[in-house]
Amino acid sequence: MKVTDNIGRGFACLPGPVRAAFWLVCASASFLLMMSLARRLSGDIDMLVIVFWRALFGVMFMLPWLARNGLGVMRTTKIKGHMMRTLMAYGGMLCMFYAATMMPLADITSIAFARPILASMLAIMILGEPMLARRWGATAVGLIGALIIIRPGIIELNVGIWVVIGAVVINSGFAVMAKYLLRTDAPDTTALYMTTFLTPLALVPALFVWQWPTLDQFMWLLLFGALGMISQRTLVRAYHAADATLVLSFDFLKLPLAALIGFVLFSEFPDFWVWAGGGVICASAVYITRREARLGTGTSA
Repeated sequence: MKVTDNIGRGFACLPGPVRAAFWLVCASASFLLMMSLARRLSGDIDMLVIVFWRALFGVMFMLPWLARNGLGVMRTTKIKGHMMRTLMAYGGMLCMFYAATMMPLADITSIAFARPILASMLAIMILGEPMLARRWGATAVGLIGALIIIRPGIIELNVGIWVVIGAVVINSGFAVMAKYLLRTDAPDTTALYMTTFLTPLALVPALFVWQWPTLDQFMWLLLFGALGMISQRTLVRAYHAADATLVLSFDFLKLPLAALIGFVLFSEFPDFWVWAGGGVICASAVYITRREARLGTGTSA
């Protein structure tokens, strides 16, 4: 326990940008694995039912934390904000999970890189966050890396691409709403509200296509819910550690993770352009992390 406490204190002393990058990598890996499970289960269970079980198990995994901290942690003055964020989460989740059944993970991730640009603009306009030159630089270089991968004009505009674009728009608002809520509410409180509201919201449409899972499917859905809980709790910690615009600059780290997971689980072989663009993206993320840490910027930078 003493070793764990020391690690926790040491981690808390790290600059905000470093902690944000760490949490975002954890959130990205969890979400990509969840998308992989969605693809695996979609042939047997309707996606609406899958999303419901993800929400229900997410609440169950949060209950021990709630019991340990008491109902007082649920105190908030932003119920409407939590409800709006949940609606965005549901729409974005469905779009991304459906897209996972149509396209390789690396392709989905590369197209979704438009989100940081849109969400950064929303954060500046709605939250009043500063957009410093180095953040513009990191975002621009990351976007260049994404363009190397997708090579505009070559990718055919099929249904999967339009579904991902819909997810980009929804998730941009989701990211900004998360940062707004975290100005007053704790990260775990924000995650719990989302999973709690998401459960009844997801249940209604799921009832129209309901089917009970087999024991094997139930175990996969249990893992699905655990990954969803981990993704949410680590994501809100990333936004709590640094400005939304800075966190979104690290979003490009998803691409190497998506390529690796797609290769291991589905034998998807990203081409040279994916790796070339991924190298550019990683370089931009590493630069912005080191730069922000050196300047001592954190949640206010």
